[in-house]
Amino acid sequence: MDEEQNPEEQEEQHTCEVCGKRRATVHLTEFVDGQPVLRLLCEECYAEREGVPLVSPTELFAQILSAVAPELKELSMKQCSACGISYLEFRQQGTLGCPQDYEEFGKALTPLLKEVHGATQHCGKVSPEAGEREVILGRLRALRRRQDNAVAREDYELAAKLRDEIAKLEPEADDLDEPEG
Repeated sequence: MDEEQNPEEQEEQHTCEVCGKRRATVHLTEFVDGQPVLRLLCEECYAEREGVPLVSPTELFAQILSAVAPELKELSMKQCSACGISYLEFRQQGTLGCPQDYEEFGKALTPLLKEVHGATQHCGKVSPEAGEREVILGRLRALRRRQDNAVAREDYELAAKLRDEIAKLEPEADDLDEPEG
């Protein structure tokens, strides 16, 4: 039966082999006399090794991405001329750096925005000063968009439920018609 290691031994396993002080975050396999040997190093000691390139996580991700999807290589390295954020950083963080990013990464953002928001153009939210009718009309637009997506996915049960919700809301919007004047 395997004995469980005590916490001190576990901590020792994750200490840098070179300096013996910092936590080992780099696990490097070297071949010595044809046999693989695992080296546990901190980032500082790894960076000091000769002949070992230091690659940032973003660069490493870009290399992997370009190997798996070569057509995305150019996009993965593209950076915004205004704020400097790369497309990969945007995808990792989930937020853009500035309004210019919409122009810089437009081709890649269009399908993403359509998938997430159901549209590629910002329609805005209903302002707090808007009347009840505008609120209902906004809700109707959202329901119709969800219904279209449900039909496209062939989720007819959901599409029918949304159709019923739309049918209930439409008379409310008609009753709140603002008088012309």
